[in-house]
Amino acid sequence: MTLDITKMLHRVVDLELTVDDAKELLIGPAARQQTIFVMLDCQLANFAQAAGWADVLNQEEHDPALARQSYLKALALLLLFSAKKQWTHLVVMDDAQWQRVTTAKQSTKLADLNKEYLAIKYFLNGAYYSHRQEDFRHAWHLLIKMGIVDFGYQPADLQQGYLDLLDRLAKQYQ
Repeated sequence: MTLDITKMLHRVVDLELTVDDAKELLIGPAARQQTIFVMLDCQLANFAQAAGWADVLNQEEHDPALARQSYLKALALLLLFSAKKQWTHLVVMDDAQWQRVTTAKQSTKLADLNKEYLAIKYFLNGAYYSHRQEDFRHAWHLLIKMGIVDFGYQPADLQQGYLDLLDRLAKQYQ
């Protein structure tokens, strides 16, 4: 199964409109993109911290449920960012792209997971600061790969978790 990215994209845009209406937010497009980008950066860091692969100074147990929630929020924010940049065409994957992403070699070693995480951040910065659409596409593909291949999240479970998360958030503002 693949993700219904179009449905996921529509839901996060609807959530943003719900929150904006409830809070009566008036944020310009540049500030909106900045805010989404900052929150995306925070959620990626939360995901890495909760997953615990790079926490070499503190060997406490990681929290898989929190890692998954942070991953889902990062997906939502990346999709929302694509909408704000009018780059939604970059998140849609054909069968060949989906196959390439989801059958990539699993990263399990610390160095490989670190490289992948840092590559996502590098590509996102290129997309944000230099407006490089290909960088954004690479970041998106790497994030999908990290969740499905490296952490073993199942697409159907991811999609349902994503939709449930957005429903819970929307209910807070209705």
